[in-house]
Amino acid sequence: MNTTIKRLAGKLIPAVAALTHQTAAAVPAPQATTHTSTSFNHMMVTTSITAIAVVCVLLLYQFWRFYQRAQRREADIRQQLWRQANYDYLTQLPNRYLLQKCLEEAIIDCQQSQQQLGLLLIDLDGFKDVNDIAGHAVGDRLLQNAALRIQSCARSGNTTAKLGGDEFVVVIPKLRDIQVLHEIAAKIVDTIRSPFYIEDNQYFVTASIGIAVFPDHSKSGEELMMFADQALYAAKRAGKNQYQFFTQTMQREIRDRISLTHDLRSAVANGELHLVYQPIYRLSDLCLIKAEALIRWQHPTRGAIPPDVFIPLAEESGVIIEIGKWIFDEVLHDLSAIDLLRLQGTQISLNISPVQFAHPQHLMAFIKRLQRSNIPCERFCFEITEGLLLEPSKVTQDTLKNVKHAGIKLSIDDFGTGYSALGYLKKYQIDYVKIDKSFIKNLEVDNYDFILCRSIIQMAHELNIKLIAEGVENARQENILKVINCDFIQGFLHGRPTMFSSLLEQVYQQTAHQRVHSLMNNETKH
Repeated sequence: MNTTIKRLAGKLIPAVAALTHQTAAAVPAPQATTHTSTSFNHMMVTTSITAIAVVCVLLLYQFWRFYQRAQRREADIRQQLWRQANYDYLTQLPNRYLLQKCLEEAIIDCQQSQQQLGLLLIDLDGFKDVNDIAGHAVGDRLLQNAALRIQSCARSGNTTAKLGGDEFVVVIPKLRDIQVLHEIAAKIVDTIRSPFYIEDNQYFVTASIGIAVFPDHSKSGEELMMFADQALYAAKRAGKNQYQFFTQTMQREIRDRISLTHDLRSAVANGELHLVYQPIYRLSDLCLIKAEALIRWQHPTRGAIPPDVFIPLAEESGVIIEIGKWIFDEVLHDLSAIDLLRLQGTQISLNISPVQFAHPQHLMAFIKRLQRSNIPCERFCFEITEGLLLEPSKVTQDTLKNVKHAGIKLSIDDFGTGYSALGYLKKYQIDYVKIDKSFIKNLEVDNYDFILCRSIIQMAHELNIKLIAEGVENARQENILKVINCDFIQGFLHGRPTMFSSLLEQVYQQTAHQRVHSLMNNETKH
C-alpha cells in the first residue's frame, strides 16, 4: 500500500505540472493594447493551478503519513491483543492458552528426539489466607514475586506459565535424567518457603507440586496436566510443602473418590446417613450432661464408610452444606423427643465445618428456626476447629458473634493439635475446650502429657472455660484427670457412640434416679 501511494505521488506531481503548463498555453494571446492586463491574468491562472497542485500533493503526503500511523497503531493493537490473549497480565508469564501450544510443540520435539518431558504443576499453600487478610494488592505482589522465584529455579529452555489463581506450571523438555525434576521441584519448594517481604511485612506461603512425565505417564498434554493435578492433590493430602510424582495408584484413588463423592450427593435422599450420639460426662459425679452428635454413612454396596473418609469429600464438594441441614433437622427432632418426656435438658454438640462458616446463611437459618421453637439455644454447642480461629475472615468473625449472641455455646475441638492461642479463646468467648485424645492416650502422672494437660486446664479455668477430655478409655486416665480438675470426660470408658434410642434410655434412667434421690432427701428432711 505504501509503495502504491509513492507511485501515485510520483505520477501526480508531473501531471499537475503538465496541467499547469497546458492551461497557461491555452490562454489566448493578449492584444497589444491589453498586454499588461493579459500577462497579469496569465500569471494568476498559473499561480492558482500551481497552488492547487501543491495542496493536492500536501494532502496526499498527509494521507500517506496518517495511513502509516494507522498501520503502526493497528500492528501495536494486534500485538497487544495477542499478548493479552496469551500472557498473564499480572506476572507476564504465558497463560493456560499459550501453555497448551508450547506443551504440544515440546511434546512433538521430544517424540522426534525420543526424550522425556517433565511437567510440574505448582500450587501456593496458604495464599488464600494472605489474600483474604492482607488484601488483593498484597496478594498480587506475592504472586509476582513467587513467579520470579519459580522462574529462577527453572532452566534455560524451560517454559514457566501461570494457569490462574495461585497455580503455576513449569515444562521441562528434552530430559536426560529424571533427577533433574527432583532437583528443580525441591528448589522451588525451598525458595517459596522463604518469607515474602511486602510493604514492610513478612508473609509466608508454601508450595505443593505435582509432577507428571512424558511418555512414562502419558503421551497427551491434556492427560499430563490431569495426572500432575492428581499428584498435586496427593502432595497436599500428605501435608503440603512438598512434591509428589504421579502414580497409577493415585489415579485409582481419584476415581474412587469421584465415585464416592457422586454417591455421597444422593446419600441424604436415599436415607443412607444416620446419627449416633457419644455421651459426655461431668467428671465429678459422672452425670451425663452433654452428648456429641456424630454422623455415620452406611453405603449400600461398600458398607460403613468412615467419617474421616467422607467428611473431607463432603467439604470439598460442598455437599457438607446439605448434610449440615439434614443434621440440624435430625438433632432438633431428637431434642424435641427428650423435652417431650420432660427429661433432663441434655446439651447436644454439633461439629460445624469451616465450609459452613464460609456460607453462614444456613447456620443463621437454623438459629432462627431454633429461636422459634421451644428449645433454648443454650442446649446446643457448636464444635469448631482451631484453624477457624487462627485467621478468620470477616464473614467468619461476624458469624461467630451472631452464634454467641443467639446463646449457642462454642467449643474448640481437638485443642492442642493446631495453633490456637488463649487470646483467641477469650476474644471469641469460647465456652468449652476439648483436649485431643492424643494427649490422653499416654497420660501418666508427671509425664509431658500430664504437664501439658494440667497447664491447659489451669489457664482455661482462669478464662472461665470448661475442659472436656476426649478419648478416655481407662480408669487410670479418669483418675489423673480428676487430680488436675478436668470438668468433663468423653470416651469408651463410660460411653461409646450409640443410637438416639439408647441415649434417650440413659437420660431417662439418670433422670429417674435423680428424682428418686431428690424425693428421698425431701422425706429425710421432713
